[in-house]
Amino acid sequence: MEQKYLSLAPTNLKNKQSTRYDGTGFSASLEEFSEQDKQTLLTVYQHIKAIYDVWLYMKEAPNYRILQPNADWFLSEGFLTIAKDLGANDEYPSIHIQKILHDIRGGALMSMVSHANKIKAMNLYHEVDIMRSFVFLARDQAKMMRNAVHDIDLMTRAADERIRIHSIYDYVQKWNNFEYHHNDRTITVKVQCYFEGNVTTCCLEASALDRVVYNFVNNALRFSKEDTITITIFPVGNILRWVVENKIQPENITWLQEHIGNDFSLLFKGGITNEGNGIGLSNCADIVGASFGMSAPEAIEQRYITATVREETFYACFHWNAVVENE
Repeated sequence: MEQKYLSLAPTNLKNKQSTRYDGTGFSASLEEFSEQDKQTLLTVYQHIKAIYDVWLYMKEAPNYRILQPNADWFLSEGFLTIAKDLGANDEYPSIHIQKILHDIRGGALMSMVSHANKIKAMNLYHEVDIMRSFVFLARDQAKMMRNAVHDIDLMTRAADERIRIHSIYDYVQKWNNFEYHHNDRTITVKVQCYFEGNVTTCCLEASALDRVVYNFVNNALRFSKEDTITITIFPVGNILRWVVENKIQPENITWLQEHIGNDFSLLFKGGITNEGNGIGLSNCADIVGASFGMSAPEAIEQRYITATVREETFYACFHWNAVVENE
């Protein structure tokens, strides 16, 4: 393994939990949201889940054009209006609710919109690869919404809690060559994986991991200077190190120097943001910390989650426990 990846964090990290993290701890109930936001969450979730449900029904003989109305809805004035207003018209005193709304507005949703734009503009409703990618984005977003709002779909949430092993192959297949389309630009994600094995033990844990990965990738997409983002995954003992790297513009390097100096831990503590709200990376620290049985400040201090800039490349790094036998 290249030294640049090994040197990002200690190689003797330990899991402090006696039992495996189950993906819980960072959710709210529908009743904690305003009536407007509650209805928006239900509407968006129902549309997203319908996409994957239709695909499950027809996947033995898929006819992706059937999904045209589902894809087009994400470009409709109705969706764009409620998505823009989600969390914007109500003041929530709890940062907890603000963090949940952040992950729902981001997550796979922004990628679904970018995919829908390309599909409609180029009439790609019959193209298997991009339509399947759109379906899997819907699957991930639905799972993340059930993780974040625990009573939005009680029956499926209960299924998410059951034992179901997820292989690292699921993540490599999902992310390698993933394309994000925005304006006239296409950014491609490449994956380097040096691990063969399993990474989560149930869908709820997988959706918690997804909340971290999507936050990291979405952050890289916003600031990538070039058209490639790289995810590198490798084991350090029984712990997996995930590194998301992208080239950044000189003005972004200057911005980082002015706002955090050399203390990149500030990025994960919240409140430090460039054209955002500073919540996403602090969400990641919460979840990663919980997965190792520690608080977010502990996880940041001990570099279970960390970042740095070397030359003109931004490296964001976090860790997750691999699944070992007898778990």
